[in-house]
Amino acid sequence: MIRRFQTRARQFVSVLLKEKLEPRQAAAAVFLGIFIGIVPIYGFQLVTAVGAALFFKLNKPLTVGATFINNPLLQPLIIVSSVEIGYFLRSGSFRHFQLSALTGAHFKDEVFALVTGSVVLGVLVGGLGAAITAAVIQFKSPRDQGLRDRVRFVNGMFARSAWPDRGFVRWKMQLDRIFALLAAEDLGSGTVVDLGCGYGLALGFVAFSQPRRRLVGGDLDGHRIKVARQALSSLNADLSVGDIRNVELPPAGLILILDVLQYLSADEQMTMLQRCCSALVPQGILIFRVHDRERGLWSKITLAFDRLLFVLAPGSVRPVTLVAAEYRSVLEKAGMQVEERRFRNRLPLAHILFIAKKPLAEAAV
Repeated sequence: MIRRFQTRARQFVSVLLKEKLEPRQAAAAVFLGIFIGIVPIYGFQLVTAVGAALFFKLNKPLTVGATFINNPLLQPLIIVSSVEIGYFLRSGSFRHFQLSALTGAHFKDEVFALVTGSVVLGVLVGGLGAAITAAVIQFKSPRDQGLRDRVRFVNGMFARSAWPDRGFVRWKMQLDRIFALLAAEDLGSGTVVDLGCGYGLALGFVAFSQPRRRLVGGDLDGHRIKVARQALSSLNADLSVGDIRNVELPPAGLILILDVLQYLSADEQMTMLQRCCSALVPQGILIFRVHDRERGLWSKITLAFDRLLFVLAPGSVRPVTLVAAEYRSVLEKAGMQVEERRFRNRLPLAHILFIAKKPLAEAAV
């Protein structure tokens, strides 16, 4: 009887430790655990963490473990930081923390500052913990060995770049799920064209398995093109500064358009997609990403974030994103075989990845 109980207990613990350890779920569990650990609900944190993990179907040990950020060593720092943040939110400035204030005439003000500040602190620290957790699990998972090799390859090309450029590349490769999706797709053969290539990350990513492919990229940012030319100098890369609407497209086996179409008007987007379809060789592939307008709150967050970027950018225009059916329609009219991949990025941004393949001439006829 005792041995059977021990066996079942081990099985139960094993299931708990292995449940929901995908990067997204693990990050959510850590965020929730840290947030619950920081807000002042002392005595109820364990029960709240377990209940929240059950409700949101998250990893329970990871959620509970993250609440232990509130331990005897860190608790004074958490309390002081929460109170200071609370006063900053109320008055616009910090004030010198005094322990005696917690029992004095301003007790209610101190408690209110503690509660409001702890919520903000919980979100900030929880968000940082979630990002680190997602990155660690993403790159430690055995099934992602191929992806990690590609990422190391790209990061290695930028090893001699200036640290701001090198740092941007590393964080982009870690946080943007587009590279995991590209690694799972058939990227064809022949010339690769990346419209709006930026630092040329996608071109280097594709060249990992086929280093002799011709790489053609263009972008308006002269600095990024300069850095990309240096980083991709060992590859067969042709990178230029210019507007993608005016670029001459060579016959290509793969065309990429990642986060660029919204810079164009609706008509210009349709024209660009038609041009890309025409430039593809038979069995060529067009892959592009756009924001998903049909995901409710996630879509509103994504569009608001995009508009903010456009406002901050010099010479910005209001971004234009069409519904998925319009993109699919222009691709199908061009005779393409179309697939869609809806996904959310590490940041809460909703996207659609379109994969359109040009059939053989015989099949098209």
